[in-house]
Amino acid sequence: MPKRVDHQERRREIAEALFRIAAARGLQAVTLRAVAAEAGISMNLVQYYFPTKEEMLRFAWQRVVELTGEIAGKSIVEAMATGDERTIVRAYLTAVLPDGERRRMLAAVQIAYFAVDVTRGSQDPDQEPLLPHLTRALTELLRKAQAKGDVSARLDPTLEADALATMSAGLVTAIMVDAYTPERAAEIVDYRLDEVFSGDR
Repeated sequence: MPKRVDHQERRREIAEALFRIAAARGLQAVTLRAVAAEAGISMNLVQYYFPTKEEMLRFAWQRVVELTGEIAGKSIVEAMATGDERTIVRAYLTAVLPDGERRRMLAAVQIAYFAVDVTRGSQDPDQEPLLPHLTRALTELLRKAQAKGDVSARLDPTLEADALATMSAGLVTAIMVDAYTPERAAEIVDYRLDEVFSGDR
């Protein structure tokens, strides 16, 4: 009986090969031929799943988003169980920090995609930006904390959410260039949250 092929798994394997190339050399090094060589399969097989480079890049981006969400989701779910807004906000901000080899690779791939967006001046409409999701979640959490008196009423939840999300994104880049360790980045997050969650004192 012929072996049954898991087509989705094969697409994911091809995406992993793309990740390794993008993380090491950027998206400019990604071609169907290069990915085929990295994956150890024929170019014809790559083209069977992804007839064009653009289709392969779109799938790989969605896979990055999925994997990043899975990794971050675990700590965020645990934090949500506490019902404490500060703990949940901290989980959102620190869950994306690349503190291991796998997370560093995924972060490098995301940065490679962002670099292409910057140089061409726009984002692929199929590449949904991650930051708006984060800022919406943070805004709602800050509003809840304000209602409890844990965050000053003088603070603008939307602007603070934008500032926190931008800080977190900057810390990811700083870790990737070894300006900060993940531990130092977490300390910076805690320092800022101590200020935010200080009530009206």
